[in-house]
Parts: sequence; structure tokens; C-alpha cells
Amino acid sequence: MTSLVKAVDEKIAENSDLKAFVVQLTDTENEAETVTALRDLAAGQGIKDVPLTLMDTPAGPPSYKIAEDAEVTVLLWRFAELRSKHSFGPGELTEADIERVLADLPKILDE
Repeated sequence: MTSLVKAVDEKIAENSDLKAFVVQLTDTENEAETVTALRDLAAGQGIKDVPLTLMDTPAGPPSYKIAEDAEVTVLLWRFAELRSKHSFGPGELTEADIERVLADLPKILDE
């Protein structure tokens, strides 16, 4: 996931029309640990343009229909319309997958 966030952060630096944020789904028992991990990730990787946030609902918002077995889900929106969705199980996110996600970015830009 770190590679994906860093790649998106770099794309935002290149195109100010692009916006993104990361939501780490967690439970309240792990909230402090998750906050620390997100701060460390941002500082350690130099993430500047992608806010790293958390939601204390492990399943996420019901309307997002996040797969129960997903470790990483990427949703690309343009206004209120979902343009692209990618889900990856534990350990499944590869560099090739990151390239596929990045290739979908034009779907959310005025191009």
C-alpha cells in the first residue's frame, strides 16, 4: 500500500486537479496504534498531498461495498460518480496493480 500512496502523492504533485485521501479502516481498540502508523508512514515516505485518515468502522461505509476479504480497496470518484474500483486481498497488491490503478486516474480528471 505504501507504494500506491506514494505514487498517487507524486501524481497529485504533477496535477493539482487530482485529489486523494487514504482511509484506514480500524476498530476503536487499535485507533491509537493506527494513528501512529499513519503519521509514521507520512513522515517516513514524505507523503505531502494525500491526507492519511482513519475510520473506526472496520467494514467501512455500507454504500462503498468493500469486500470483506480486501486488504486494500481503491475507489476513484468524479463528483458523486464512482468511476473505478479495485480491491486486493492480503498481500495481493503488486507493482503491476499499482500501474493499473494509476492508469485509471484519467477517468476522474477533465480530459
